[in-house]
Amino acid sequence: MIWEITAQEYLAIGGPVMIPLVFVSLLLAYLIAERYFYLAGMGRGDITADDVIEKLKQDAAPNSGKGLLCTMLQRLLAAKRIYGRLDVQIIEESKKGFLPELTRNFNIITCLITAAPLLGLLGTVTGMIRTFNVMNIFGTSNPKAMSGGISEALITTQYGLVVAIIGMYIQLFVEKRARRYVHIIEELTRHIIRKFEL
Repeated sequence: MIWEITAQEYLAIGGPVMIPLVFVSLLLAYLIAERYFYLAGMGRGDITADDVIEKLKQDAAPNSGKGLLCTMLQRLLAAKRIYGRLDVQIIEESKKGFLPELTRNFNIITCLITAAPLLGLLGTVTGMIRTFNVMNIFGTSNPKAMSGGISEALITTQYGLVVAIIGMYIQLFVEKRARRYVHIIEELTRHIIRKFEL
């Protein structure tokens, strides 16, 4: 059975297409983990929107923390020091500069999730070509030789689909958190504009 073979044997049976498939899966795992831990860090030890307003009035940096609102406050204070004031355009530019950081690498993650089953399909094709080559040489009299190509086809398909399914599930979770943070930042900027009557 498939779970009774080692990982090395599994990769060997999958054929040459397993090399790019493994690379895609490792890169995907790295990018998703990086986004997850970055966004999880943004949710810890944060300040409130009212704290941001108070710190902006006092022109004082937050005492500690690298949360979402702390980071936005630091950006607003830096812009205030550069321009000497805060207005709607400066606040909007600070927000627009920060939002891409929350969604960084999402396009690459989507591309890798799409590439995994396609590479699996490529492995299916190469495996079937190998099977037909064996049939061309030996006919149907050598089922053991034929099974190698069929195994290659099925293993690459399986691996590509598993990577894509797991990647899609985790991607949805990470993107949901990123969208929530984008909404919080947009609410904060509206709150600041109202409070300072800009």
